[in-house]
Amino acid sequence: MRIALDAMGGDHAPAAAVEGGLLFARAHPTHAVVFVGDERRLHALFPQGRLPPNASVRQASEVVGMDEHPGQAIRRKKDSSLRVCFDLMEAGAADGMVSAGNSGAVMTGALLVLGRLAAVERPAIATLFPALSSSHAGGGRCLLLDAGANVICRPSHLAQFAVMGDAYVRGVMRLARPRVALLSNGEEDSKGTELTREALALLRTSDLNFVGYCEGKDIFSGDVDVVVTDGFTGNVVLKTSEGVAKGVTALLRDAIEKSPLPAKLGALLLKPVFAGLKKAVDYAEYGGAPLLGVNGTGIVAHGRSNPKAVANALRAALEASQAGLHKEIQASLVRAGSWLPGKTLRSRKGATEEPVSS
Repeated sequence: MRIALDAMGGDHAPAAAVEGGLLFARAHPTHAVVFVGDERRLHALFPQGRLPPNASVRQASEVVGMDEHPGQAIRRKKDSSLRVCFDLMEAGAADGMVSAGNSGAVMTGALLVLGRLAAVERPAIATLFPALSSSHAGGGRCLLLDAGANVICRPSHLAQFAVMGDAYVRGVMRLARPRVALLSNGEEDSKGTELTREALALLRTSDLNFVGYCEGKDIFSGDVDVVVTDGFTGNVVLKTSEGVAKGVTALLRDAIEKSPLPAKLGALLLKPVFAGLKKAVDYAEYGGAPLLGVNGTGIVAHGRSNPKAVANALRAALEASQAGLHKEIQASLVRAGSWLPGKTLRSRKGATEEPVSS
């Protein structure tokens, strides 16, 4: 497998991208990483200016900025590192791509160059959350989608997100029968909005392992494997969760610093426990968010990605490519045709919908 890396995208690019790409290349010697960006700047960051045998560089003279309009930038800057990553995939020179750059431009580029899968109405951004382990095989992680690509959704969109999320968990996480839930403000069928109630009724007719409504707390409980919602709500959940993780860590550190010596000694004994907790909530451990519903493998990494996050995002792209994820999603949507409404669309490039993600 060959994974293209947008080495110029992200807050800490290109240094973090290069270091992370090299970590991945050393850990996966039978696969390849293609660094896409300013060749001169990239070579200056390689140790002794040399690359491992399973790495290469593809020149790209432009960069899509984080504050640029996604559609305009991806169309205008055809030699940007982000656009070149997708062009490599279209040409068959890469099996997947990773970018920590402008997430809206990543989704727009995927739609413009790769196109949607047939029957997909709206592609989605999926995000993995840490969850409590349970006796169920999927304990430890929960997939939420959409995490920001589609602010306004129809019931059929949410139903398709459920099918795509189920396919991801089966194909990449190797869980045979994922538990799928619909995010709402209560577990009773009478709760929710008109959108969620219509989606609930639709999903109850599906052949998915659909467990009904779930609440926000259930994302982390280990009781569900896929949580479906619209992109506005999903992005709020994502950003709130990031804030809570940072806030709890800061409050805990502050409380320990203000504590008497015995408490500080106790905290020292619990240092391995705190390290495990930090790892569980660290976005770098999860790498990035997969784009589901496009005709290929794309991973949106966090804008602040450090080398470890970049390496894990490349690993996530490798796993999705190895699993043939986009093909499994397509097959799953075909199987869902008996209950899933909506017309079958041809896989096409240059889709007009533009994502609203952050």
